Amino acid sequence: MATTNPMSVSSSSSTATTTATDTGYQMVTATPLLTPTELLVTVFAFITLGGDVGVLFVGLSLGYWFGPRLDETTRPAAATTIAVAMLALAVVLAVKSYTAIPRPAAMPIDPTVLPGGLADFVGGELDSDGFSFPSGHATGSTAVYGSLAVLLTVGRRRLRYLVAGVAIGLISLSRVVIGVHYPRDIIAGMLLGTLLVAGGVKLARDGDRLRPDRVFVLAGVAASIGAVVAWQGGHTEEVRQGVIGIGTTLGALGVWHRVGERLTDAPAVSLPVALAGIVVAGALWIGAYEGVFGLVGTVVGSAVGVTIILWLPLVESWRRKKRDNQ
Repeated sequence: MATTNPMSVSSSSSTATTTATDTGYQMVTATPLLTPTELLVTVFAFITLGGDVGVLFVGLSLGYWFGPRLDETTRPAAATTIAVAMLALAVVLAVKSYTAIPRPAAMPIDPTVLPGGLADFVGGELDSDGFSFPSGHATGSTAVYGSLAVLLTVGRRRLRYLVAGVAIGLISLSRVVIGVHYPRDIIAGMLLGTLLVAGGVKLARDGDRLRPDRVFVLAGVAASIGAVVAWQGGHTEEVRQGVIGIGTTLGALGVWHRVGERLTDAPAVSLPVALAGIVVAGALWIGAYEGVFGLVGTVVGSAVGVTIILWLPLVESWRRKKRDNQ
């Protein structure tokens, strides 16, 4: 009877086990790179990025800048969606600061066993801070994708609603799969986001045109309430987020109140101008979130950041006029 002398090749990324036998042959048994649970959590860790604040606002900025190439209604729709997104984040901040419910403590997997750079990425997504109720990803994705489905005129309405519904459902589900929310959090987030879409769109509609400045006002009020609630609860990070919300809404309101009509009629932004805008505005917002500027500087930095985002179509218009006059 043959005896075996196992020689296991093991590491976090092992894919095979080699076994030597007394006959001189080697048998290689393939093992999965990831277990089914690890694969599921990893996939949903990527899906959850679709609801990250940075991803949502970068996507909305691109739609706002380049939208006129598709349809003349895209820019006001994107601006209104930005306003609804600000409102959603502000309301979530206020509710989270008031309820202060901790997130689930247990992780669904040990991310350190994942191969290569997946360990750091998935570990970062599983290690979320802040409070649990309601889910900001569920609320934000519902507010953004729901508003776009309602306001855009590109494509068929049923298809827009279907795509938005699938995106909202997957992003919301991802928060439970990766273990950073309870089911009640995402259900509440989707319901809250739906209410904010309905209320925000109704508030913004003014006959045949959209008035995102009305929603900016409401978002500023909600951000102020959120900052006060966070301050009373002693939640330093949430206070900073509230201050960012105040600065962002003030900047957006000032821009749209002053030149909103001109922005609607301005041309699509060119790629060089867009890249410059995203770098400068992004640096200001990152500095604000990292607490580099202090509270007063955070208000100013956030206001300047959103001003750059919204003002870029006029910069593009001026650039084209200058080029044509040369």
